Amino acid sequence: MPQKVKSLIIGWRTIGLSLLLSAIVGLASVAEPIDRIIEAAVGRLAWRPVSGEIVVVALDDRTIEETARGDFSMTQHGRVVDAINEAGAKRLFIDFTYERRQNDSQLPRLTSAVKRMKDRVVLAAAAKETQGGKAELTRLPGPAFGTDALLACIGWEYELWQVWRVPITLDVGGRLIPSFSSLLANRFSDKPGVYALDYSYDIDSIQTYSVSDVLSGEVGARELKGKDVIFAPTSVTFQDTHYLPGNNRVPGAFIHLIGAETLKRGIPVDIGWLPGVTFAALTLLAGAYFRRGRRFAAVALSTIGVLIIAKLILMTMLVSSTVGAAIFLIAAIAANVSRKSRRQSAQRENPISGLPNFEALRSQAPFGSATVVAAKVVNFEDLAAFIPGDGIGKLVEQVTRRLQLASQGTSLHHDLDGTFAWLVPYYQHSQIEGQLAGLAALFNAPLTIGDLRVDVAIAFGVNDEFEGSNAQRLAAALVAAERAIRTRSLWTKYTSRQKEDAGWQLSFHSQLEDALAGGDIWVAFQPQFGISSGELVGVEALVRWTHPTRGPIPPDEFIVQAEKSQDIYRLTLFVMDHAIRSAAQLYSRGIRTNMSVNLSATLLDHNDLVGTIRVMLTAHHLPAEYLTIEITETAQIENSRQARQTLAQIRRAGIRLSIDDYGTGQSNLEYLTEIEADEIKIDKRFVMTMRDSQRNFEVVKSTIDLAHRLGAVAVAEGIEDAATLTLLEDLGCDVGQGYHLGKPQLFSELIDTLSDASHTRSA
Repeated sequence: MPQKVKSLIIGWRTIGLSLLLSAIVGLASVAEPIDRIIEAAVGRLAWRPVSGEIVVVALDDRTIEETARGDFSMTQHGRVVDAINEAGAKRLFIDFTYERRQNDSQLPRLTSAVKRMKDRVVLAAAAKETQGGKAELTRLPGPAFGTDALLACIGWEYELWQVWRVPITLDVGGRLIPSFSSLLANRFSDKPGVYALDYSYDIDSIQTYSVSDVLSGEVGARELKGKDVIFAPTSVTFQDTHYLPGNNRVPGAFIHLIGAETLKRGIPVDIGWLPGVTFAALTLLAGAYFRRGRRFAAVALSTIGVLIIAKLILMTMLVSSTVGAAIFLIAAIAANVSRKSRRQSAQRENPISGLPNFEALRSQAPFGSATVVAAKVVNFEDLAAFIPGDGIGKLVEQVTRRLQLASQGTSLHHDLDGTFAWLVPYYQHSQIEGQLAGLAALFNAPLTIGDLRVDVAIAFGVNDEFEGSNAQRLAAALVAAERAIRTRSLWTKYTSRQKEDAGWQLSFHSQLEDALAGGDIWVAFQPQFGISSGELVGVEALVRWTHPTRGPIPPDEFIVQAEKSQDIYRLTLFVMDHAIRSAAQLYSRGIRTNMSVNLSATLLDHNDLVGTIRVMLTAHHLPAEYLTIEITETAQIENSRQARQTLAQIRRAGIRLSIDDYGTGQSNLEYLTEIEADEIKIDKRFVMTMRDSQRNFEVVKSTIDLAHRLGAVAVAEGIEDAATLTLLEDLGCDVGQGYHLGKPQLFSELIDTLSDASHTRSA
């Protein structure tokens, strides 16, 4: 039976985000430079000759040099017009504007020549703007030229200093005026717009004659009869040269001519970026079912090639398209695939032994009834430091060879730290103890590495519990192997009571660092409500740890360990920064509510604590009065001078103080004398049982009364049902917190919850 493909090579979220970004790129034309490069390459390789039906009579540098004082007069302009007329030209397109020559005494000589050609002459009108077919005429020929001559606009759109689009018809104050290229091609449109040039035309095939040769008679009817003639400047003195994609500067007349040649073949169509993105998305989606990055890379490269070839073919058919957004989509998805493939490759194979590693073992199908056996080389780090050169690789090779005798055909997995693991089928469970004893005997003989003889000891851990994920069961076997090393046993079996094992404690600091860097430690937010008003008055930031192998770790477990390992300061600042930043976001949304953060009493001896918190408040623009610091009960406040100073600094900074879990641990009258608290939080163990226990009811009632007598707010934790909430309201409790009112949640979920109603702070 073929193996079922469970998922794509990358996630749907990544694909969706890439599609969204590609759509933005397409709409914003950010990736158009990619298309421009392809189109410029077509212009560089231009092969198509022009038809020869249009020629250029150029006022070139030679003509200017032969003219007295370099001034080609209106009389001479008129002579050129007459010469072209007498040569029998079909039409004459004059690519000059004469609005500055209206007072020239020789202008009548030119206008008379123009009038003699009647409607066979087209005069140029300069446009100020041609974006999208909208324009404003800035230079007109003037009334002296009569009404027979046709009027056409010159001008085009620039992008990246080059001419990419040419108008077919311009909207000038509601009046539709054709462009030079439109009249040259006899292609008219009743809607303003622009079109893409066909860059495949070779500009060297354009027939150009010098005005000097026309005036001298060397060029006449043989060259001009029956053809459309563009009378235009090409001399550098006129500065009428422009960059054409794939070419250097060319005269403006050449662009009119190439535009006309394009229109003669048909009106170009622009299909935009959406077809390319759609094709790329469908192709990549099909390619994403390949679970190997190399196959996907081949699909991605092939898709780019198809897109470019299709664009080139469509260009020859006068259909312009934009593939930049599609190429961006391919690059974005391919980058994610490549990154994931590299990560998976690194995660699933040990670079020293070439064996699959523990990540590969975790990602297997559920272990089911198989037993997990972990083997750990004792003092592997010492061996790695002692053996010179690549000897550690040889040591791993020999250890692997001996362990494979026990795996009996099952796959042996090797991690980076000298730890191995394999699965033992259910029907071999009874043989495990004998197999491990046999392996231990094999390691009684030293390993030979070069000239060294190395004694290697190995310890085993066994997990034969069928519950839990693969990662949890492997972790349990590793815990058992670590315990076997500590107890100097051959092997130990994992039990649930080993959760507090020394391996967890000894590696806590590094695991905490990895968790903070990798996002395994995060902050949940639980809302607090006024009991009488039902309005949101506060939010408590609660630290959470989701371990990649152990799963969720109870806060009490890792907070206590953090205090023991002196990591509580780093952990607290992490939570404090997240809480203040989140409170600032609520504040910016107009939600004025307290943000409570737990602070271990052991941190009161840090003389820079308050300064660090004030820097966070300033950085996130949160007023200090919206932050509440709760002193937790995991350690007793020492009667030290620094602790007293820290408490005073917190008060002076405007930050609220709260006594957390009052009634347990060190929450007694001594606390009330040490801390001038703004609120007192009644421990949930009293609140949750106050309806069933008269003693606990009295504790809650007296604590509420005490808080009010001290001018503090009474906060009840652990409200699990409506009956408890009603009872607390009768007792006059100010603020409530618990699953009945709202569970700890992500900040984004909290925002969604608060978006339906506007809450104001009342406590």
